[in-house]
Amino acid sequence: MKTTAWVETDIGMQTGTAEGKTAAIAAKLADYLQLVKFKLTALVVITTALGYLIALRNPWVTVSGHFALTLLGALLVVGAANAFNQVRERDTDAVMTRTKWRPLPAGRMSVAEALLAAAGMAAAGLALLAWVTNGLTAMLAAVAMALYVFAYTPLKRKNEFCTLVGAVSGAIPPMMGWTAVRSELSPEAWALFALQFLWQFPHFWAIAWLHRHDYQKVGFHLLPVRGEPHAVARQTVLYTVATVLVSAYPLMAGEVTALYAVGATVLGTWFIHAAWRFYRHRSHRCAKTLLCVADSYLPLVLLLWLWTKG
Repeated sequence: MKTTAWVETDIGMQTGTAEGKTAAIAAKLADYLQLVKFKLTALVVITTALGYLIALRNPWVTVSGHFALTLLGALLVVGAANAFNQVRERDTDAVMTRTKWRPLPAGRMSVAEALLAAAGMAAAGLALLAWVTNGLTAMLAAVAMALYVFAYTPLKRKNEFCTLVGAVSGAIPPMMGWTAVRSELSPEAWALFALQFLWQFPHFWAIAWLHRHDYQKVGFHLLPVRGEPHAVARQTVLYTVATVLVSAYPLMAGEVTALYAVGATVLGTWFIHAAWRFYRHRSHRCAKTLLCVADSYLPLVLLLWLWTKG
């Protein structure tokens, strides 16, 4: 009887230890996903994927290992940029409500661990892109990461031009997808850049509006014209309209069928309507709606470009 009890106790302890290890691994994985801002990283890499597929002569061929490795390289570089950003902003993250539970300000991860992870991802991602794609794609990835970490991040504390710099960095990923296939910066690559560059302003400003009180506490300058509500909303509408106008490029260049015009008009009207409602009401609800619409608009219009290629 005693032997049986000891065995049962030992099994219970082993089970508890295994469950504890599993929980610890899951918690650490969750911290790393937060460190790289996985949702944002995934959205950015989706635009790289769509840029890649648009660049293919026949995008409906079987997706190759080259495609998968290109996306892995982009994922690592974007994740590294976000990790470096969190290392540099750990003091302000600790103050803001929406970021104080990130792994660095919450004390669940050391700065050394975060830096090691970021450096490892950056080196692996750039090396992979240089090996699998070409030097141009790797260079674009390096430029995007450098702008984000060394220009956009410190500028957030100085003036609103940080948004412009951040938009340049954020507009490079779809170009990377294009150059991974074509090895050149053709007009289509610049159209992808322009579309994503302009789109980021309503996207950024919707986020900045929703969290403006947090940003004010730490001295971040993410809203234009000193955050004056009417002017912010007006510029949001202007950049939204500009984004929709640039989306006409593939039609004007004869790269897509007439179906693209129909779909792009519907999507553009939806996007502009959301921006206009934000302009009219300047409310938390309208800003949140604009952010949801903006985050849907970009991948949808790129998918439409891909689907209707002539």
